Amino acid sequence: MDMSFFMATYYMYFPFLTCEVKCGAAALDVADRQNAHSMTLAVRAIVELFRLVNREQELHREILAFSISHDHRTVRIYGHYPVIGGPNTTFYRHLIHDFSFTMGGEEKWRAYRFTKNVYDIWMPTHLDRIRSVLDELPSDFNFEVPLLPGEFGLSQDLESHHLSRSNVESTSRPAGDNSQSSIADPQDATPDTSFSGPGTPKRPRRKQATK
Repeated sequence: MDMSFFMATYYMYFPFLTCEVKCGAAALDVADRQNAHSMTLAVRAIVELFRLVNREQELHREILAFSISHDHRTVRIYGHYPVIGGPNTTFYRHLIHDFSFTMGGEEKWRAYRFTKNVYDIWMPTHLDRIRSVLDELPSDFNFEVPLLPGEFGLSQDLESHHLSRSNVESTSRPAGDNSQSSIADPQDATPDTSFSGPGTPKRPRRKQATK
């Protein structure tokens, strides 16, 4: 039941790639909303981590996560990034590619190659950047937050380390920005998203010995 800016689930920190597959009418729109919600939380986690050491401006307009939405024929690939203005942060997504994999040829393997490149090329650099921030954190910093007051609140433990929450605002896109805002309204979030709420998924139960 712990809640944290930094944990997606009880066993996962700082995710950077999600994939949603749907079928039926408006399938891709549903998948896009779920991915937008998940990756907004993921990008926010990185921003809040960098705020601990006053390095959040390094992330301004930098893609920090990716998502793939697809049905039985069409794929949409997005990059997700923050726009940081002082204490305020807004979150956007950029459509990298939209294509059909039923045409054969290069398109058939484009999503596979993109995913492999994310892991082989982009992710190592991203991980090194996270490690560089962790090296600057106080040695007694505690990531295990017993409970955050409110959905986006802060615990007293985090406040003692000067972690201030970004003011997440649903503002209009910056001038000249062709990307789409991926900010998730807590009231409108799709319930069965990849990111689990408090208590889900449940921790695996320990097997009891039988006589």
